[in-house]
Amino acid sequence: MAAPSDPLASLPSGVKLLLRSLHNLIPEKLTETNYPAWSLNVQTALSANLLLGWIDGHEAAPAPTISKNDKTVPNPEYTSWTIVDTQIRACLLAVISPSVHKHACGFTTSAALWDALAAWYNSVSTAHIYQIRDKLHTLRKGTKTITQYLDDVATILSDLDALK
Repeated sequence: MAAPSDPLASLPSGVKLLLRSLHNLIPEKLTETNYPAWSLNVQTALSANLLLGWIDGHEAAPAPTISKNDKTVPNPEYTSWTIVDTQIRACLLAVISPSVHKHACGFTTSAALWDALAAWYNSVSTAHIYQIRDKLHTLRKGTKTITQYLDDVATILSDLDALK
């Protein structure tokens, strides 16, 4: 009996590596408060491997079946697309916190999951901006090293910049 073939075998090795290790490339899981930075990290990792189209909708699913010799047969391109999309969706689910999982159920494509997460967590409200600015205003060096303190400042400024 032949061993089952790797469904990702037709993909470039770099893409396979990314799909199998995306959770290691994203420094923090998605929480209720870190969507801008989290989404930037995910988009960058996917874009670097030409996979951004799966979550932004530009890489649409091909037809599930095709006509070949006057017969309807499964479309191998659809099968490949589905494998990659499912891998990306699994990666996205691996990089979200348990508290966010409640909003990640029932989506059949990575693009649908991505859109739902954006709708729930990408809120740019005046209150959110104020909260981040207040965090910067009340930040104190205390017993931190200057490097730790400046890292905290840079993180807060990055959060503010991501809201633009």
